[in-house]
Amino acid sequence: MCPHPEHICLNPGDIVARRYRIIEKLGCGGFAVTYTAQDLENPDRPACVIKEIPFPQSENPLVLERARNRFQREANALRILGNDSRIPELFAHFEENGNFYLAQEYIEGTPLSQELAQGQQWTEVETIAFLREILEILVFIHQANVIHRDITPSNLIRRTQDRRIVLIDFGAVKEISTFTSNSTGEILTSQAIGTKGYMPAEQYNVRSFPQPYNDIYPVGIIAIQALTGRHPNNLPPDPNTGEIIWDYSPDRGMLQVSDGLKNILNKMARYYFQQRYQFATEVLEALDALQLPQSIALPQSMELPLPIELPPPNELPAPNELPPPNELPPPNELPLQKRKSDRSNLRWLLFGVAGLAAAWAIAYFIPPLLQPKIPLERVDSVSAGEELIIKTASLWSKQRGINEFAELNYPEALKLLKQSWREDRRDPETLIYLNNALLKTINAEHYTIAIVVPIRRNQDGTGTIVNASLAEELLRGIGQAQTEVNLSLLNPKDHNQDFPGQEFLETKSINGKGLKVIIADDANIKSYAVQRANSLVAQPNILAVIGHYTSDMTVETVDIYNQNKLVAISPGSTTEELTRKPRKFFFRTAPTTSKEAEGLVNQLIKVGQKRVAVFYNPNSPFSASLWEEFKKQFEAQGGSTFRISNYDLSKNDFNAEAAIKEVEKAGITAIGVFPDGQVTKSLEHAIEMIKINDDRNWIVGPWTLYDPRTLEAVKQLKSFEKLAISVFWHPLISFDKKFPVNAEKLWGGPVNTRSALTYDAAKTLIKAIEMQPEPSREGMQKTLASPNFKADGATGIIEFESMTGNRKNSPKGVAHIVPCSREQFGVTFVPIEFPTAAAAGLKCQ
Repeated sequence: MCPHPEHICLNPGDIVARRYRIIEKLGCGGFAVTYTAQDLENPDRPACVIKEIPFPQSENPLVLERARNRFQREANALRILGNDSRIPELFAHFEENGNFYLAQEYIEGTPLSQELAQGQQWTEVETIAFLREILEILVFIHQANVIHRDITPSNLIRRTQDRRIVLIDFGAVKEISTFTSNSTGEILTSQAIGTKGYMPAEQYNVRSFPQPYNDIYPVGIIAIQALTGRHPNNLPPDPNTGEIIWDYSPDRGMLQVSDGLKNILNKMARYYFQQRYQFATEVLEALDALQLPQSIALPQSMELPLPIELPPPNELPAPNELPPPNELPPPNELPLQKRKSDRSNLRWLLFGVAGLAAAWAIAYFIPPLLQPKIPLERVDSVSAGEELIIKTASLWSKQRGINEFAELNYPEALKLLKQSWREDRRDPETLIYLNNALLKTINAEHYTIAIVVPIRRNQDGTGTIVNASLAEELLRGIGQAQTEVNLSLLNPKDHNQDFPGQEFLETKSINGKGLKVIIADDANIKSYAVQRANSLVAQPNILAVIGHYTSDMTVETVDIYNQNKLVAISPGSTTEELTRKPRKFFFRTAPTTSKEAEGLVNQLIKVGQKRVAVFYNPNSPFSASLWEEFKKQFEAQGGSTFRISNYDLSKNDFNAEAAIKEVEKAGITAIGVFPDGQVTKSLEHAIEMIKINDDRNWIVGPWTLYDPRTLEAVKQLKSFEKLAISVFWHPLISFDKKFPVNAEKLWGGPVNTRSALTYDAAKTLIKAIEMQPEPSREGMQKTLASPNFKADGATGIIEFESMTGNRKNSPKGVAHIVPCSREQFGVTFVPIEFPTAAAAGLKCQ
């Protein structure tokens, strides 16, 4: 049966997209039709799969627009996911004759449904191996913000080539055909996506937002089916709780299964999602801790693989809020799956008894270890509001707002993002998306700029997010500047009198227009940075980019922006390397390393230090440049610099305690620690040196140490008077006195140097746009390079050297740490000219 009665399915020999010749129909379900086809442009390529999804049936033109937007978004996601061998590769996507089409890799193999023969029971070892394999796939797709929503044995293919499981047939694509609109014009889905028997209860609510725990339920059910040898429809539910009764049956008695595994499966398959595991990582952790009884322990040659590095649960979207009771059907009213069974014994015929152990080891344990790591990112990590970029945590209202933004439902996105802002005013991503949703809702003309921030991950980009605070600090600066512009567009008729900052921010439009901001994440990884740069230069509406933050990423990408004539203005790249080979389209609001070194050198000379041992990252453009400038200036003032044998802060095995001992053995009483911009672990190593030094020797360092983690380390010390850190802005010495006051009101707390320099970068671009009758990319460069250009910022007047893009009269200073009991760690940074918190005017009691 085809998805719609009027739908005409393709026939063998038909050609779609002038490229794919249909071979035969594989299946025709309620949402889509699948075929095998030959790619005429690649005749040597094996047959592919064509998935046909009909346009939604609605007279509302916005429904089709929403469907097209969703189809494009999901195709982009499938293209990224398909880089992993456990997901079919997406070759193409297109629309033709009132249908959407996907051309995907055909997986040669057998569906898991053929292995789960009725009455055939798997062992615990086999079941645990299956769980590990599928859960690791879920970790991958969930980190990419993709929820499958239709995991069934039929959608898990055992690939013939290597006996590995491949996950096919994602539900989000099929949902497109169910779009409709109600009497109020609201666009929604008309039918729940999923397969009865494997679909969790909350998924029957078509308004529910997909969450990771939706996919955990069916995996638990499939594992139960494997252990019991019974289809879920043949397992009775408890009429009161809805929980499946699977470990006991009148005809078989108690199932022989360990309590540990039983408890895990029960929690995976809970009827109410609040009682279920929320993330696949949690299930894997439970499996890691599982103690199997001796009688079924794995033989030594078949031990489970070492745990892969997994993200903590807070990297994934927050779970749904508890829905009203009527959003979940009562347990005894769940629809029943049509009963069917598959009695194939193919698995046993393939392996044979003699080779069973070795075959399972190859099929289940070895492949995950050989699995190539690929970046775990959602589509392209570039977003104006349709994608969550900062994935460390997210409120449910923010998740829903982003989903509505992606579906072009901007008024609803605006409402939900306002709600999220009220619940968490420190989240700059929410405020930026809120601004962008406002522009769309009120149909305001606007200009577009982008910002690239580093959400720090493992260096290969595949592991957990290590730190997102740096990105948030940068986004607060641009978010505040954007809000100042867009508030000027509001009037009483807009019904947006609850928009953030209206009571205190000074507003000014850009020639009567607003400002849209696009966020990109380079993860402080060079390959990512290059991808982001290439993505941004390809978008002609972007007039300029703020970024990249670290010198490492800027050096890697600056020529991409320069060659494509797109201004890149960095709020953090200080390396002199960017000055040695000037680029017309590069500017920076941060000072160069020569200016930063000057402040640190002067501080050491002031306190009588003439011998200093320096630790840095020789492979970092910033850290190495700072070392060179510091050495040159310090020796010019009669000092001597030393590199101890263990000087490289970036090495994973760096030993801070041994480094301090070597310094003291050499009779040196001053240390320079120059970590990079959080590209490696050098910052953590530098902070460890500060702790171990315990105020015995003077330590000076760059503004990368202006970090809460430094304060947290220092609070443990009895004294910290011999520590000085460079700083380019501080609320106590702000050029713009209103900026720190307004920032604290807007964000519910103070901001730091990075926020101020990004605010200045945004104000600089806003001024440059305003000065042009018809703003353009080349016009931005000419305006900023003009000797007459000036912009007021939080850190001072912003002007540029026309030949280098360096900032004229750039800010510089030095901060130290003083006790202040009212601060989070009991200590705080203040400019060094203030000897105490009281002298700085801080109220610490």
